[in-house]
Amino acid sequence: MKIPLWSTAIAAAVLFAAQTALAETRVLVVRYVLTAVVLLGVALWAQRGRAWHATLRRAPEPIVLALAALAGLSVWAPAWWLMDACNYALERTLGLLPLPLPVLDVHERWLGVELQPLAYELGVLFAVLIVPLLSAWLLWGSVQPALERMVGRRRAAWLAGGVGGAFWALIAVQGVAPALPWGLAALPGYVLIGLVAAHLVALSGSLWAGFAVQLAFAYASFAWRDDLFRAVAGKAYWDPAWLTALVLGGFGVFFFAQVIRARTPRPPEPPRSSSARGAWGALVLMLVAVIALAAWGVHARRAERLTDAAASPPTSPATPTRPAP
Repeated sequence: MKIPLWSTAIAAAVLFAAQTALAETRVLVVRYVLTAVVLLGVALWAQRGRAWHATLRRAPEPIVLALAALAGLSVWAPAWWLMDACNYALERTLGLLPLPLPVLDVHERWLGVELQPLAYELGVLFAVLIVPLLSAWLLWGSVQPALERMVGRRRAAWLAGGVGGAFWALIAVQGVAPALPWGLAALPGYVLIGLVAAHLVALSGSLWAGFAVQLAFAYASFAWRDDLFRAVAGKAYWDPAWLTALVLGGFGVFFFAQVIRARTPRPPEPPRSSSARGAWGALVLMLVAVIALAAWGVHARRAERLTDAAASPPTSPATPTRPAP
């Protein structure tokens, strides 16, 4: 029970430190490969004592996967509403984050091969397919079952959703655009996605439902994010345009979850384990990593505000600030 939780918390902390250290560099594929290698190693370690493919074989019927993907698409707009609102509040309070590096400006060579023409495609491949698959294998195939043995299936779904959201916010590639969101502002949206994924995993009894949710969200974020923000540009967060997306998204998640519940036999309640002592420390470590993420976000925004203030020429009261006609 302790191995999945501790390995996940340590992996999140290590990847957050690595992504933060590499955020100022022009390497991108290295960061994706590093994330994939660490996730693969941690997922295999968390499956210690079991056949590594045992959890991957427990796939639900295809209609359940399709319904889970539709739930992921439904939660996409509400998650971005949370992320954007949180980012707006942080910008008003602390300032802007440094401008991200355009993916077209990334120049990497591996074995003499220029990867810049494939930087965007490789980023989509890792962000939409490889990382969601490996993180689903770890979170929903190892962490959530361990939490179910600690606190029961229903409470574990809430706890695993929070752990999943924190995990994705910590391991996200920083300082590159277009990419999936990163930083403190992304945390509420990721937690919402994690909660939806964890509850569908609990209903279906398969990690593939959680994978479908995350894959659908990641795909929609790359494909339709610009369309979403063009549709709500200049509108308040309580504008009917946003509220319509929230209501329809919430209804979609509820509807698809109920269909999955009706189509899937209820998984048996796992036996409780008395060896939970020590496993809670891993959750504390995850919380410490999230606090470090928040501290890093505050520092980065304040440093960017000071940089902008230093770069702006001072104005005196006698100097007109209105542009000349």
